[in-house]
Amino acid sequence: MTCAKLFSGAHQALCYAQHRPTYPEELYSIILEFDGGPKSLAVDVACGSGQATTALAELYARVVAQDGSEEQLQHAMQLPNIDYQHRDAHETGLPDQCADLVTVAQALHWFRHGEFYKEVRRILKPSGTFAAWTYSLPILNHRQHPAQALLLHLYEGVLGPYWAERRRLVEAGYRGIEPGVEHFGLVLRRELETQQEQSVDDLLGYLRSWSAYETYRTQHPERPDPVLEFKQQLLGVLGARDSLEAKLNVITPLTLIMAKEPMPLSSADA
Repeated sequence: MTCAKLFSGAHQALCYAQHRPTYPEELYSIILEFDGGPKSLAVDVACGSGQATTALAELYARVVAQDGSEEQLQHAMQLPNIDYQHRDAHETGLPDQCADLVTVAQALHWFRHGEFYKEVRRILKPSGTFAAWTYSLPILNHRQHPAQALLLHLYEGVLGPYWAERRRLVEAGYRGIEPGVEHFGLVLRRELETQQEQSVDDLLGYLRSWSAYETYRTQHPERPDPVLEFKQQLLGVLGARDSLEAKLNVITPLTLIMAKEPMPLSSADA
């Protein structure tokens, strides 16, 4: 199943828009420092409902944000300098050497990487930057907390068989799919962490945005909702009655890959 199909359902798109995390200012600061160039046009590929797009719109004069799911785009925040487009990541339809920055937030694992990197090289200016990032399973309070054991059981024990095979690329922090020397002259990796307080309800909304959860519910509509079961277990270990008032310290590991010096395309790349 393609990325667009996994995230195209109306309910899935709404959960994604409401509960997928945005990204810390530190992330964008690192990208801008690495780039150091003009800020005329950023291209956000596989933008979903705009989790990164709106932040880029505050930093760049214009943002083109593309996604393969029309449902996702319908939930995106509209701003005057954002142009949302329903496009495939491998064929952006954009002019050669037009972009100062090309980004992919939490979607690189879905692409045909060699083909995609050629497209990035085509649309990037020679001075431009490519940045892709992904976050892995959140840590609830701390790694040894009983809440974390419950989350791991849901993620691996209950939903494990329903994750797409490419999920392993996320768990590996995109190791092995970074652009190689045939695509960029300089590639760097950074590891970050975000930390925020969340209500249990916010966490449950995020869990319902998981593609594995959607697949599980589609294949087994007769079974109890695994997120509701997780909720009751979680409230138990937290000693709380109300999922809205119960709070968690949520730590999210994040991997950032950045690349510069795009290699010129040749006839062999066609």
